[in-house]
Amino acid sequence: MSPHIKRLAAPDFWPILKKKNKWAVSPSPGPHAIEYSIPLAVILREILGYASNLKEVKIILSKKYVKRDGKTITDYKFPLGFMDTLELAKDQFAYRLLPYKGKPLVCAKIPKEEASLKICKVIGKRTINGGKIQLNLHDGRNTIFDAQDKDKVHINDSLLITLPDQEIKDVLKFQEGNFCLIYRGVNAGSYGILRKINLVVPKKNSIIEIEDDKGNVVRTNINYAIPIGYEKPLIKLIQNDEDYVIPAIYKKIYMRGYHGE
Repeated sequence: MSPHIKRLAAPDFWPILKKKNKWAVSPSPGPHAIEYSIPLAVILREILGYASNLKEVKIILSKKYVKRDGKTITDYKFPLGFMDTLELAKDQFAYRLLPYKGKPLVCAKIPKEEASLKICKVIGKRTINGGKIQLNLHDGRNTIFDAQDKDKVHINDSLLITLPDQEIKDVLKFQEGNFCLIYRGVNAGSYGILRKINLVVPKKNSIIEIEDDKGNVVRTNINYAIPIGYEKPLIKLIQNDEDYVIPAIYKKIYMRGYHGE
């Protein structure tokens, strides 16, 4: 990956001024691809507004004030993606990266106690040495199951785990009647009960139908949804604009315009 990225080429959901400077922070290689992640520096500076420049970001990280999924991180380029949790010293909230109104990632406000939980989608499954089963999760994690438990978890199911020890608390099946969240595509941020799975060959092209609390049915690709509960979600979701952080950079633009600067 190139060490630099032009602002004009950065993903559209990054809240950065495209024409203010030429270059943007390029994410380090990590658990999430560049098109589905936001560099930590952008979150601290443009979204949360805890720093006004990259120098201040580095100072904050050097003091070990920031944790991702319960572990301290000091790399300002670290890519944060879907379902990642972020904790900052002395902040009354914790944050989770979630989709909202078609945007794949925004910073949702969550209670501090919920930062120790995370739901990960199973995107791969294979047999390894000793006949054990290795599950590959969407955020780069791997977990091992005994051979006799191979039928308990399938691809597209999800795991409710604790952070940072990765203890599996529950297995959420991708089946009709469970609560699902759409996290990619034009319907990112929509959620509700999974009503129908229209399987085709190959399975990756299958279409599912999700019904929200207003009775509206949303159709999307099977790979764009994740089970996050049974009759209701096991984590806090974004229900309105007050549940997520409006990027600080947008507020600054508004205030400059408001004062006629």
